[in-house]
Amino acid sequence: MVLTYDFAILSALAEGTFAIIANAGTVSPADSHPWRAAGPHHNTSYWSNELKKTLDVMQDEPFWNGTYWPDTIQWIGAFLNTLVASSERSFASALETGDGASSGAHSPSDSDQAGITKYYSDVRAYFDTEDVIQIFDAAYDDAQWVVLEWLEAIRFIYQDDNYASSAQGKADIARFAHRAHIFYNIVQDQFDTSLCEGGITWNPSLAPYKNAITNELFLSSSIAMYLCFPGDSNTDPYPSPAYMNATNTTLPALPPLAAHGPVFLSNAIREYSWFQSHNFTNAQGLVVDGFHVSEGQTTCDERNEMVYTYNQGVLLSGLRQLWEATGDIQYLIEGYAFVETVINATGWYSTPGSHEEAGQWAGLGRNGILEDYCDAPANCSQDNQIFKGIYFHHLDLFCEALPTRTPLIKGVTFTASLELAAEHAGKCRAYLPWIRHNARAALATRNDTGVVGGWWGAGSVGKSQQSWSAYAVPKPEGSIDEKNEAWVLGEVPWKCRGWHCHAGRQGSRAGALVTGNPMRARSERSSDVNDQGRGRTVETQGSGVGVVKAAYDIGRIE
Repeated sequence: MVLTYDFAILSALAEGTFAIIANAGTVSPADSHPWRAAGPHHNTSYWSNELKKTLDVMQDEPFWNGTYWPDTIQWIGAFLNTLVASSERSFASALETGDGASSGAHSPSDSDQAGITKYYSDVRAYFDTEDVIQIFDAAYDDAQWVVLEWLEAIRFIYQDDNYASSAQGKADIARFAHRAHIFYNIVQDQFDTSLCEGGITWNPSLAPYKNAITNELFLSSSIAMYLCFPGDSNTDPYPSPAYMNATNTTLPALPPLAAHGPVFLSNAIREYSWFQSHNFTNAQGLVVDGFHVSEGQTTCDERNEMVYTYNQGVLLSGLRQLWEATGDIQYLIEGYAFVETVINATGWYSTPGSHEEAGQWAGLGRNGILEDYCDAPANCSQDNQIFKGIYFHHLDLFCEALPTRTPLIKGVTFTASLELAAEHAGKCRAYLPWIRHNARAALATRNDTGVVGGWWGAGSVGKSQQSWSAYAVPKPEGSIDEKNEAWVLGEVPWKCRGWHCHAGRQGSRAGALVTGNPMRARSERSSDVNDQGRGRTVETQGSGVGVVKAAYDIGRIE
């Protein structure tokens, strides 16, 4: 794994201290980079209002129909619901600190609590309408978005009660925990050492592909289960009462799971150790998409060099929680290195005063703005439109304050010294100008109904939300963009053929999958002709919520 550490960090560690300082380029005078977006940096009320606005657009027609998002696909629906629950945690935290969400207010108000109640009703409504049958028999990454979704909802319920002495949602904890249990059960035994010495295959209906997102999610879902899962003794294995009739499949009873089971921590540590040792980063330090296994081989010998924004983010929350579960500061250090790599890959650290240099593609963006390869040509798939929001959500989780008081879960989580907590907060505050630069760029793409566009960097080059082929950049050499060119999934090395398709190689949680390729539905959905390509969608709006939420939360760090 290619990671670049600040020498001062390593020196401080060697001396037994926790002085974690920012790289020299992290903070610089605003006027030395005139191309950086201007605007309020420290106005908490401004950012809380912008979060409410972007969230309200996502939670209103035509995107939200009162119970679910009809135009999205199931794994994205799970992530959108995660964003709602996470935003709830942000607002609940504001009640404790007296930093309310009301316009111009600096203390919580009745409208703040009413907003929390409204958003929670949306989370609860989605539980009853989530298409759990479809996502249960989809790819292994899909299942884990559901695990993180309901653990985040449980975290909100406990936080709201802790901060506001509210009983809201307590009756739902058992239901939410059972769904997380069902979906974690799909992946908990899929770490397969017969190929690539470990890791989890992306999709059991395709030839083996050990990809970054599935394995990053296994890190993050496993450690979140260890820290946040309240236990579940319900042995009903079915995601829905209609599952047996819909699939003609009988499932074995679900084994009970206790809270804070050591297997969760073991899975997370083993997964990250494997990820570290299998060269998932390119020369720039960015996480690549994954590895194929050549026919007749058992090692990860064909690396797909494609780079997506969300692959840079999901492991961040896992690293943050691994520190909390083990007290090993190395997990935080590696998280900082990943964050700095991404910031650098947007051109943020270009030569002061050089707008031309800042405007050059830097690996995952330009002009300091995070960007996927498909953004400028406006050919992003439905999946890819949510990727930037996923990145900022997990960066937000990584930057949550380190606990310094006796943990609620005694004997499970570690506390930080005041010095370490302050250094972590300082490191994350140093990211804030870059985060808010991106949030302002996203907000600048809104149309007259408040819907965020897909290419946040369009304004920085004087363009609108349309296809601009002149700003498209060649994909990395040796890459296959399966997220935006879904037709490749029917060809080698993706297509399941020969020895790859033996049942013993693929593994199965239910004995058989629903007939058909679960990925196909993603590429056959009709496109949105608004603007260019898919245009503005609930996915582009969700990405806007993700970055604005990070700007709000990290701006509130003490």
